[in-house]
Amino acid sequence: MKKIFNNKFGFALLLSSALFVSCDDSGDATGYSNLIVTENVVGTINLASPLTNSQTVREGDQAVFNYTITLDNPQAVDIHVSILQTAGDADEHDFEYDHEIIIPAYSTSASGEIKILNDDEDEDNETFTLRISNANTSNANIASQELSFTIIDCYSDLAGSYAYSTTNIGEPGGGFVDGPVTGTVTFTAAGAGVYNISDASFGGWIGLYGPGNTATGVKLVDLCGEIAYDGVDQFNEVFTFSNLVINGPDMSFHWENDYGEFGDTTLTRTDGTNWPNLTLQP
Repeated sequence: MKKIFNNKFGFALLLSSALFVSCDDSGDATGYSNLIVTENVVGTINLASPLTNSQTVREGDQAVFNYTITLDNPQAVDIHVSILQTAGDADEHDFEYDHEIIIPAYSTSASGEIKILNDDEDEDNETFTLRISNANTSNANIASQELSFTIIDCYSDLAGSYAYSTTNIGEPGGGFVDGPVTGTVTFTAAGAGVYNISDASFGGWIGLYGPGNTATGVKLVDLCGEIAYDGVDQFNEVFTFSNLVINGPDMSFHWENDYGEFGDTTLTRTDGTNWPNLTLQP
């Protein structure tokens, strides 16, 4: 009986000891004597195109950049990699980034993100530099990389009402109107260089189908002086611009949609100012 009791007692001591050790759940387990970590684990930072170590970006693009930290061998503990802003005058209103990347135990990679933010303020160019990894990274040797950004401000101010004159209007059934069809179109600011267009056909549908017919739901997007249609109309049709010409207060272009309707339009500013030097998005 005594021998059996001692065996049980010894097993109980061993179990309680194991339970006591398992209570430690500290971070990356640095100095954890009961956990065997892999030595000489090396990590690399891989930048996903178009991200490079130095870039100039347009605020209005609201670009998102990604990178991945990869280990050559899995580690038995979490790897905590810090990301710090080391230089520049841009702040949290201009960009967002992951301040820490955690590679989970027994995994070999994790990804981070840098996002450029847009606002409606007219600002000078801004810069920032991020350092990924540092000498304090535990349980893996990850050479640091610095990523530098210059943000070019893109301020857009196209909201307003403009006089249109549209000619050479056609539709896929063969209907054609010489024009001109004249009227007023309104660009209503929706924020971040996006404008709701009151009639994306600029009177073209009125000429083809009669009064009250307008293309709604389509937007104009202005990214640092490059414009394009965006979205679809109430019939799920996609519009495109071509042949854009700026001449003082007049902006002329050809428009068409994927249904097959088209027209040539001139928009005239009525406030005595000229159009900015707009171009079409590539």
